[in-house]
Amino acid sequence: MIIQKRTFSMNEFTFEAGVSLPIQIGYETYGTLNEDRSNAILICHFFSGSSHAAGKYANEPENGETGWWDGLIGPGKAFDTNRYFIISSDVLCNVNANNPHVITTGPSSINPDTGKKYGLIFPEVTIRDFVRVQYELLKSLGIEKLYCVAGPSMGGMQAIQWAVDYPDMMQKVISVISGPRISAYTGVMPLQMGIDAIRISPEEGLRMAIKMMTFQNRSFEAATQQWGHPLPISGPLTNWDWEKQPHTYFQELDHSIDSRIGNIDAEHWTYITRAIQLFNIEIGYGSYEQALERVQAEVLAMPVSSDLLFPPQESRDMVERLQKLGKTAHYNEVMTDCGHLAALLEYEDFIDPIKQFLEK
Repeated sequence: MIIQKRTFSMNEFTFEAGVSLPIQIGYETYGTLNEDRSNAILICHFFSGSSHAAGKYANEPENGETGWWDGLIGPGKAFDTNRYFIISSDVLCNVNANNPHVITTGPSSINPDTGKKYGLIFPEVTIRDFVRVQYELLKSLGIEKLYCVAGPSMGGMQAIQWAVDYPDMMQKVISVISGPRISAYTGVMPLQMGIDAIRISPEEGLRMAIKMMTFQNRSFEAATQQWGHPLPISGPLTNWDWEKQPHTYFQELDHSIDSRIGNIDAEHWTYITRAIQLFNIEIGYGSYEQALERVQAEVLAMPVSSDLLFPPQESRDMVERLQKLGKTAHYNEVMTDCGHLAALLEYEDFIDPIKQFLEK
């Protein structure tokens, strides 16, 4: 698919923090909206993702980067663009603020009142803020109800927030490698440790934050399968140079970071991190049970057995609670050693369950 980036702007958006600012985000669409506007699906992106979920851009079809869920979005695929109209949008404070294909408002944006970057005076953002901007985007497109909201990781968090905040606006929700609240484990490692590193040194700290996130996305089994039990590169220990990496996989990690870091803004990274740390669907609703009681959509939770960031038990617990409340909810655990990255690297395992859930 050849696609085009579009821009959605608001002259004034009021953040959950109470501050009002002009904002803009980028978005992409795939497929065709039907006559009664009933076939729309919103795809929400993960922590370091963007609205570029599928296809390639018109001005670079040969060498351009394919969207991150292209294996699932397109004609005849799980999110079948012959049947559904797919919308995917950038979130506020998108970490890839330096990527020319990402349109977002955040700390690196210019404050119209000063002519300088907002920096850390930019208001704190939340997952609910992301959802409310998406809601306004859909209103501008004339879409009053969604067939489904779906996404992996932080995208799944947005999907669940949608189900709680706008319960009568969608028929189905798909939460992939995600959950309804962040755990203490993930909140500290890699999230808080990444923030701490950036606060010490924005440049070197960002490298450390990306390295921790990149490694934590893998499971113990995946890291062992990829790198095994490595021997030191070379050299006697008595003459060891501490500037050198001891194993080749450290060099591979550094190469991966080098290929990405130019697009990433350190302050945006901390803002997105804090939004995830703050995430808990019970906020504003009195209790976890009261928040889940609001859900009207049919829910599909798809965790991964080896995920360190969002272990399956949280999704399982959510589905069981929804079922006890009389809601329609399904649990489909994907068994793999891949870890958190399975939803991107082993997307084939997600095709049939998603397709069946959407079509029934």
